[in-house]
Amino acid sequence: MDTEEAEWKAQSCIFSAMKSALRWAGIYLLNLLAATLGVFVATGFLLNVVLKPMAPLIGHSQLFSVARGPLYPLSLGIAVLTGYISYVRFKGNQRFWVWVLPAVYLAIKIILWKSPSVLGSTSLGSAMTHFFPGKAPYPEEDVTVPLYTSVAYAFGALLERSGLFRLQHSDETP
Repeated sequence: MDTEEAEWKAQSCIFSAMKSALRWAGIYLLNLLAATLGVFVATGFLLNVVLKPMAPLIGHSQLFSVARGPLYPLSLGIAVLTGYISYVRFKGNQRFWVWVLPAVYLAIKIILWKSPSVLGSTSLGSAMTHFFPGKAPYPEEDVTVPLYTSVAYAFGALLERSGLFRLQHSDETP
């Protein structure tokens, strides 16, 4: 009876550890989706629904320039705010690691990059110039922007965790 009980406890501990790891991974993936796809959708919504009535006043190209590179200010601002709010609401350290998968994906893309021209260089420098050109056009926006927004999302969570820009909660005294 004692060996069965000990075996059951060991299996219970293993199951508990697996359950905890799966929960962490699930929450991580939700934060990763919020930091990348969620920011992309929120940026599109803001530009095409909320800010679109301002287009005649400031011009269509000026309005959409806030979402374009190389700085992507609207997307990064939304990502910082989303990371901040998500940490206020849910806590957990998963949001500090959302940048890892986009960084690994970008690193793999850079390593495997081949010049489109036969005469082009395939050095690391030319690959970095291709992925981070500094001026339009941005051929790999779909790879680099998720990294930028996930880093900004993690930064927003760090701002809340550090207390630097903490919102005043009702249970705190001024």
